[in-house]
Amino acid sequence: MVTNETPTDITPGVHSSSAEPIKPTLLAFHGSGSNATVHTVQLARLNRLIKKDFHIESIQAPFPSPAGPGVLPFFDGCGPFFRWLPHATESLSHETMRNGSSTHLLPPQVEALVRAAVTRIRAAGSYVIGLVGFSQGTKVVAGLLRAAEMCREYGLRGEDVDWCDFAFGVSVCSSYPPGLVPGSVLDRVPALEREKAWERKISSPAFLVQGSRDEWNWAGKGLVGRHYEVGEGKGVLVEWDMGHHYPVQAEESERIAEWMKEVLKTVEAKRDVR
Repeated sequence: MVTNETPTDITPGVHSSSAEPIKPTLLAFHGSGSNATVHTVQLARLNRLIKKDFHIESIQAPFPSPAGPGVLPFFDGCGPFFRWLPHATESLSHETMRNGSSTHLLPPQVEALVRAAVTRIRAAGSYVIGLVGFSQGTKVVAGLLRAAEMCREYGLRGEDVDWCDFAFGVSVCSSYPPGLVPGSVLDRVPALEREKAWERKISSPAFLVQGSRDEWNWAGKGLVGRHYEVGEGKGVLVEWDMGHHYPVQAEESERIAEWMKEVLKTVEAKRDVR
């Protein structure tokens, strides 16, 4: 059993052995009604293709949940399961899901988990370069990417926001809008700028996968359309013939992996310049 106090390393020991090179880290956020162990299994195809270049750390949500869509029966016995939003804050209708009027704040408990992971990873000599999310986890990815851009745009510095530095994201089967922005960052944005900062679309590189047979495709299109700028060097949007799950075709995972490796080259070149 995995607890939210102990995130699961998808490639165990990569930060613990001095004989192995330190690789940049990706934080991974599972779907609603899932957990870090389940997400590790779901990421296995992609991880095989990128493990020489990245370390994936699968973070576990803090709020208990029944098993989510597609989790059972395959992952029967792999609980307990969790979600990124407490049920009490998520009173939803199709209308609020479509118009993005539900909460836009990342729960403090989730922010604390992310901050702790970033701090621990940096202390081990690595750094968090990007984010991977599935289903409800894509709301976390969108919010963290937006927050990282706010930090850069407004020159935010300090212990309360320095952890929020992410270069790119991968989102599969996106959830409904809006993304979940950490309050510690949003509170630091000048009050007169917050509306503009919120309306500005995410321009960081992002690979956005939608499934044409996903029953929640309409919700994901809302999140992507409302939050991401699609274009060269920014968001890449694909819709593949699949349901609400990670891609299973080898060429699809290969395309995501190659994109991630190209973005890594660009990001590390910028780090070398600095």
